[in-house]
Amino acid sequence: MVKELKILVLGNDPQINQIDFSRLDPSVITLGVNRIWLKHIPNFFFFNDFEILKELETKPEVVKAIVSKSQCFSSDWLNKSKKIKNLPDWIKVYDRPNKKSLPDSVTAAISIFKSQYLNYRTATFYIAGVSLKWANPSHFWKELDYDSLNKHDKKWYDPRFKLMLENFKNLSTKNNSIVSVHPDSLLNKYYRYEGIENLYVN
Repeated sequence: MVKELKILVLGNDPQINQIDFSRLDPSVITLGVNRIWLKHIPNFFFFNDFEILKELETKPEVVKAIVSKSQCFSSDWLNKSKKIKNLPDWIKVYDRPNKKSLPDSVTAAISIFKSQYLNYRTATFYIAGVSLKWANPSHFWKELDYDSLNKHDKKWYDPRFKLMLENFKNLSTKNNSIVSVHPDSLLNKYYRYEGIENLYVN
């Protein structure tokens, strides 16, 4: 019998600072987005944002570390940026399964992962670092002298959170379930909550 996969999906809100990545069970696959590399280099690395690409282009050693440990991918949304002439060859770009939805990084990463890497296997997606509500600081990297990168406020985020929640509601299928590991996330109203400790080595 094929063992069910456990995928820890890593958003970028401050909960990420509470995760002890050294204690994760080796069987857990990590799928991280955007600046997650500041805390953990995941098995699968995804970003949608031109600003992330621009930042990584100034950090060749970081790119080398990511490429050596991760499958790196993005979505067709990245191609929409007129600022990009040629994407680096270490990024695989896939079409988003649902181009009408808000192209948030977390649900886009999950949907593409399911279509390109899961190969119909049964998996549970454990969602960390996604609160779906405004907080200050809004991102874990705010503690890492990245304050100037936080350009938006509550009025900008709140409408996007509502659309992102709708994206999540379209992700669960018969073979793939969603579990929240964020104790203060709005996802807990719709999905089972488990502490991150359940993904640690005993």
